[in-house]
Amino acid sequence: MARAVASRSNGHIMRKTSTSIRLLHAGVTLALCAAAAAASSAGPATLRVVSALPSNYQQPYGITEGAPGLFYFEGFAGTDILSITTKGTLTQVTAFQDPPYLIESAPTSAANGKLYSSIEVIEGGNTGYVFSVNSTPGNQTYGVLSFAPTFTQNLPDGTLLALAYQFSDASQWLAKTTLDGNLMTPIYQFPSGEQAAFDAVYASDGNYYGSSITATKSEAYVYRITPLGSLTKLLIFPVTEASYLLQAGDGNLYGVTGSTGKPQSATIFKLTLSGQYTLLHTFPAGTSGNVTMLIEGSDGKIYGATEGSGGGSGSRIFSITTSGQYAVVYNMNSLDGQCPCTLVQGSDGIIYGTAQNYGATGAGTIFALDAGLPKPAPRAREFSPASGAAGAKVRIWGSNLFSAKVEFNGVAAPGAHSSGPNYLWATVPAGATTGPITVTTPGGTSTTLASFTVE
Repeated sequence: MARAVASRSNGHIMRKTSTSIRLLHAGVTLALCAAAAAASSAGPATLRVVSALPSNYQQPYGITEGAPGLFYFEGFAGTDILSITTKGTLTQVTAFQDPPYLIESAPTSAANGKLYSSIEVIEGGNTGYVFSVNSTPGNQTYGVLSFAPTFTQNLPDGTLLALAYQFSDASQWLAKTTLDGNLMTPIYQFPSGEQAAFDAVYASDGNYYGSSITATKSEAYVYRITPLGSLTKLLIFPVTEASYLLQAGDGNLYGVTGSTGKPQSATIFKLTLSGQYTLLHTFPAGTSGNVTMLIEGSDGKIYGATEGSGGGSGSRIFSITTSGQYAVVYNMNSLDGQCPCTLVQGSDGIIYGTAQNYGATGAGTIFALDAGLPKPAPRAREFSPASGAAGAKVRIWGSNLFSAKVEFNGVAAPGAHSSGPNYLWATVPAGATTGPITVTTPGGTSTTLASFTVE
């Protein structure tokens, strides 16, 4: 997923050191070498500290753009949700007491314009709650749950994808949760004792992909799970840690595997949805440092962050092309902050991130990295309903959908508004005919593969 991994023992969550990624957002430890500093630079890039966080908001984790120029993240090691503007205006949106509560996942945008996460009662509890926030301080908490969902992304049907921990039998599920927070729809139950990583994604073929570690910890594997709950192991790694995945615009999965301080070498790889594996980059074995994030940039490269080796230096932002050309984009210093880091590319093309450690206050930073990337182009992937008459409301799901104009088979919709970066709501215009939907933003244009049927 960049912050401490949460592991459960006797129904409680115990914080570990921040050398692991939690996602996107458990048990993911990825090696990287100090020798990567010698890799070629990808070109000039500048980093600006948006905010050196005060101590009461330390250890930021997870960052998402809720509206153009307005970002949300967790603070104080998983007890607060905060927002921050590109100019550094910081607002505490909501806060929980730890103990007994712990926020389970980074803010995830939803189709109703709110951002969602969940809390687990870790002292005297074994219960969970889904909650939502918006730009106004406060939160809406939904009914008491018998499980604790960790959200990994939103879905085209308006639900949220989650790895859910069931308190009654300590089982772990891939599941969907409704926005009222009360209904969990199970998709797949992992075998007892497995540790599925918080990297589950809904892919373009309609299946779910992610990684898990077997109960014996003898192997980690990348899985494909169908909507009906059938699991296939696409790739098996003979290591004791799992891999982190993302699906890029070319349709392939990209991830990192490895093991800190172990003899295996850390790697960056590409995996097709049919299971064809390509090794992109290998790092020397037995070195310190961890990859703490992967995102896709608007230039088609994969960007990541590596944890430093201590002393407030050594963290790096790197890029790698889909053919395997690796480059260091920026070497962070102690005032910039030190990873673990989480990253997101904003609608303005800048990469924004959280650094958990160091900075001017020692509590971590929110930073903005200008690597000269263009504004991200929209991707309009799915819509619902599939048909309707003029005046009907249509939900469009994809990515980079801020500040969009919408056309139905070439006829402009009278209005469109975004609900975070992944959802658009548009009205079918008078005079529209059956055909694809086109979305245009400052970053470009995208047209759906399917056609909307005008009734």
